[in-house]
Amino acid sequence: MSVCSINGKEYRIEIAKTPFATEWLRLFNDKSLPVKARYNTNAYEKLYKVLNLHKDFFKKIKLQSLCNVSENDLWDREKIKELHLEIVTFQKNYKKSTDLANINTNNDWDHIHDYIHELEQSIRSNIAVFGHGEKLLNHDSEALAETWSWEPLMSIDDFYKSSDFDRFHINVPFTELGRHPYESFIFSPDTYEQEGSMLGRIGNNIEVQLVKTYPRPEKGYKEWCDQNGLPCVGTHFPLANFENEKDAKQIIYADSIKIKHD
Repeated sequence: MSVCSINGKEYRIEIAKTPFATEWLRLFNDKSLPVKARYNTNAYEKLYKVLNLHKDFFKKIKLQSLCNVSENDLWDREKIKELHLEIVTFQKNYKKSTDLANINTNNDWDHIHDYIHELEQSIRSNIAVFGHGEKLLNHDSEALAETWSWEPLMSIDDFYKSSDFDRFHINVPFTELGRHPYESFIFSPDTYEQEGSMLGRIGNNIEVQLVKTYPRPEKGYKEWCDQNGLPCVGTHFPLANFENEKDAKQIIYADSIKIKHD
């Protein structure tokens, strides 16, 4: 069984079946990883503040979703969808509803709609970082210097099998000394022969996000890889997913996490 321990409570996870995940567990299984960069809650705080401030007005005009929001509700994408639908429906059904709402909310009504979209994007893209060593350094650092080497730690085939563009709930950023293929394709496509790197070094950080996402590489990446005789590796190493996605929100205020795999 695999679990992620957060604030003393265990949540079931599924570990990626990749060569990198196996090596990562060999080093970090059942080891506490302190928070290095907390999850950014600015969008959540702005939205919750204005909803709570004007809940009596929303109740008066019978906007049931907007007037009944608890602190944890806003991390639920279904709840956010419900709020957005209620706002749009209200504006469609009542002429001059926006003017009425702004007059009674000190113009916060206009902001609520934007705050919802901001929070939706935040949930998709924000991360918390856990690990050891200097904050958020994934290339050169004192902590990484202990294992600096241009000798590959995994085969190119294992690197390819372990990397992805799809993002799990828990991911490990590359810690290459040079440019990995996609980075080279984006920023310096003519220098891979001089500074390309697929060593498979295991860094000190893991990145945790609330939802799984599926970004795609920019057009032309596969052709560039073919021209350079390279596999189309991704941008990071996926490590694990929460079995219940709602458990992922436990990382928002976590001081540390621990991944255990039996």
